Amino acid sequence: MDVPDFPILGSEPVAVELANTLYGSGARQVDFLRSPEWIDLWFSLVGAEHGLMVTAGLGRDAPRVRELRDCVRHLLSAAAGARAPDPRMVDLLNEYATVVPTHPRLEWATDGTRLRRNVDLATGDAAVLGRIAADCIAVLTAPPARSPRRCTGPGCSMLYVKNHSRRRWCHPSCGHRDRQARYHRRRHASGTP
Repeated sequence: MDVPDFPILGSEPVAVELANTLYGSGARQVDFLRSPEWIDLWFSLVGAEHGLMVTAGLGRDAPRVRELRDCVRHLLSAAAGARAPDPRMVDLLNEYATVVPTHPRLEWATDGTRLRRNVDLATGDAAVLGRIAADCIAVLTAPPARSPRRCTGPGCSMLYVKNHSRRRWCHPSCGHRDRQARYHRRRHASGTP
């Protein structure tokens, strides 16, 4: 199996990372969850990083994984574009989220640091998908300053959560490409070789 170069930013909520597995648009769209093997590989790379208790073989539920991904992508894109989503997508996300009952847990470190952690009571594939749905709800209900955005880099279709007032790109490499493109347009417009 060829190992895909997944578009994992590594700094985004898991719902955003999942949405970005459908990259590009039109004929140039790439589905990074196209096979059960790729789904398993993606979750093995992203799951632990986001505290998901992923069991081997989540790819066997590929239609549901892709359904949730498409739903999350639709809702995040609607928020990024300041437009109303399809109400059926809102209902579908809420349906996935109902699987994950959680309870808060206090952790008190020896240095006096106190942390609140949410502990999931559900297990298995449905719980993993439910946790991602809950993460999407958290992203969509965050303050406007941390709302989802679409990258302004040339040719990029990635989503990200704005965590800095001046952030416009999903990744520094997109910012670099954008600055290069503007530089070349200015030089071309001025007639400078």
